[in-house]
Amino acid sequence: MEVSASSGSSKDVTQSLNQDSNKEAASVPKNYELISNESTNGTKSENSDSIQINNDQYTFNKHIAKNAYEMDYVKPFDEEKYKNQLLSENAKSIKQSYDVGDHKQFWTYNIAKDQYESMNATLLYDGSRTQVWVNDNEISATEAKQLGSEFDDHIYPLDVENFGNESDVDGNKKVNILVYDIQDGFSGDGGYVAGYFDPRDLSTASYSNRSEIFYIDTYPSMGLGSSKDVSEAYSTLAHEFQHMINYNQKVLIQQKPEMDTWLNEGLSMAAEQMYLKQSLQDRIDYYNEDADITKGHSLLNWDDSGDTLANYSLSYLFIEYLKIQCGHGDQIFKELIDDPNSNYQAVQDIIKKYIDKNLTFGKFMTDFRAALILRQRSGLYGFKGDPAFDSLQTKVYSGGALNLKGGGAVVKQIPSSQSLSIPVNKGTDITYTLLSTDQSSAQPIKPNVQEIGDNSNFIIGTAYENNKVFVKSGSKVIGQATVDSHDMFKVQPIPKQKAGSILTIYAENSLQQKSAAVSVKVVDKTPPAVPTVYTFGNNAITITGKAEQGSSVFIKSGKTVLGHGIASNKGSFSIKIKAKQKAGTVLTVYAVDKAGNKSASKTIKVVDKISPATPKVYTFGNNSTTVTGKIEAGATLTIYRGKIVLGKGVANSKGNVSVKIKSKQKAGTVLVAYATDKVGNRSHSKSFKVADKIAPHMPSVNKVTTKTTKVTGKAEKSATVYVYRGSKYLGKAKSSSKGYYHIKISKQKKGATLKIYAKDKAGNKSKTRSVKVY
Repeated sequence: MEVSASSGSSKDVTQSLNQDSNKEAASVPKNYELISNESTNGTKSENSDSIQINNDQYTFNKHIAKNAYEMDYVKPFDEEKYKNQLLSENAKSIKQSYDVGDHKQFWTYNIAKDQYESMNATLLYDGSRTQVWVNDNEISATEAKQLGSEFDDHIYPLDVENFGNESDVDGNKKVNILVYDIQDGFSGDGGYVAGYFDPRDLSTASYSNRSEIFYIDTYPSMGLGSSKDVSEAYSTLAHEFQHMINYNQKVLIQQKPEMDTWLNEGLSMAAEQMYLKQSLQDRIDYYNEDADITKGHSLLNWDDSGDTLANYSLSYLFIEYLKIQCGHGDQIFKELIDDPNSNYQAVQDIIKKYIDKNLTFGKFMTDFRAALILRQRSGLYGFKGDPAFDSLQTKVYSGGALNLKGGGAVVKQIPSSQSLSIPVNKGTDITYTLLSTDQSSAQPIKPNVQEIGDNSNFIIGTAYENNKVFVKSGSKVIGQATVDSHDMFKVQPIPKQKAGSILTIYAENSLQQKSAAVSVKVVDKTPPAVPTVYTFGNNAITITGKAEQGSSVFIKSGKTVLGHGIASNKGSFSIKIKAKQKAGTVLTVYAVDKAGNKSASKTIKVVDKISPATPKVYTFGNNSTTVTGKIEAGATLTIYRGKIVLGKGVANSKGNVSVKIKSKQKAGTVLVAYATDKVGNRSHSKSFKVADKIAPHMPSVNKVTTKTTKVTGKAEKSATVYVYRGSKYLGKAKSSSKGYYHIKISKQKKGATLKIYAKDKAGNKSKTRSVKVY
């Protein structure tokens, strides 16, 4: 617990503390005095012009691994001063294409000399998300590919999912990685810069590379000798990429100040832990060995000119403590970035949302320091039993009075018989908290209860070992359980509770002393029923159906959300999707209720509702019994005369169709054709007339003599009869309704041969009759 002076008066406070500890076997109970400055106004270093690597300030220990001395930084950049020079994603004119083997000049920052320098590098890897540039053959092309592929395949998607998107000011959708020996003054031991990100590169300011780029060290990061191990830089890639994403989200998109260094670095180390899938033991080891932390090193004041490594350890431990206490995993990191604040207030918003709406950031810093000492398995004074932090050592300060910056704290061990004495002249924000590992007279603590769903018949949580936990609905006890040796309890069975109902849970020790009660609202955990979806065709963009009232209904094609809408109070929904879908496409429909429960998915297949095009029918004559044409491939062409079906045929893969009808049709008869596709959609009808394709009979011709001036005979009625001598046209005439014709010609010589033929109205030509002149 914490005991703070409410005024300037001195008082002694003796308190029997009831906090859990590591329960080390046969350990003697110890009391500690935690002195913490809860002010949020730590000295800020973001506006300094350079970073200094002062190796004299670091804690050295031969048992600590090299990586414990690894640092990075976001190069200080005054975005307010250069706000008119910041690039945006609209600056596509910067885009330039490079091929593997190309050379390019880059601006780099010499940390030891505090100045920018020009450097030539060669492009050795061009991947889907990154280009790896290497200076002076520091690593080989094979090693560059190994480094770039790891970023493309694993680091990029991991950081984007958990922190957000980077910018793309040069328009090439790629991140540059410049690999070289960062000039940080490293000479064999002490701190070194493993990589850095310079926001200047996202501006048109001098020394800008005008692209997304971060810088990765080869010596000593990848090895102290000539042989390099690029895998040593993988976690640094994850670390630096978070900085790049963070800057884009906070400064370029939100147009807010850069995130405070202690918080930004904590998030980058969280990125490392996510990538490595294990805790950063090197940071814990440095915490255990560091003298400055023992002397009250501030969490908030990023000490670039002193023991910077102490800040890395504190920021790492704080961010992981925050994540564990929130109980919502890595999702809180993106929430921190998305918060409109860039400092401790972003953390306070998270604390109030997930931990306690009345808990301040300053008090939470004190709880964090207590957790580093007691490491309880439940509550705010620990890491919820995460074994990664079991190796933390208690940092006991034995000196006298000191000044603590905001976010600083020291721990003093005091005799068990000594009471907590709060001095008269302490600072306003200084608090004194008495901590003890002795729980022989432990009072029950308020249970920590996991979320209770309306679909559950049990309740689990944490409290003190051997306490009994009771669950009440109103005034009725509906279940109880005893806390086990791991401080866990499970009350089962309890009747399933209605969503929104309030349960009260409290703990009781063997003396029947009760803890404070925690009230828990039963959460809706029952997923909605699977939505009903009405038939949806390829001719529509609106999907309708029924789902749980008030639920959000989503329509997806593969991983793409086509549209979503909310079911009415009667459960009906109507959702307009982005575009018409191809027949046969499988869509997924599901509902999410107001509590976030997702229904099982309903798959539907888009139905073919588009009618085939009107058939194209080729000329069909009275001399044929086969109708041909062109329709939709696979569709059926049906031929009607009136209401009589004359025949049907199926089109081939090219749409060509041939229909055999029952009999020849009379010229002029009107037939009707329409197409029906495989699912029964019917086209518009096509009417067509049977064409006259039967040639007239060969005309008869009466005798023609040398005195004849009129050729007569009989032909098909209304046909036109022609008379030729060789190729010379002599005359023509139309036959009467009875077929008689009379054609005026000039007298012909004896022996001449005349050719006579008839053409009907449709243009059909008869055979030619030859007649000799007598």
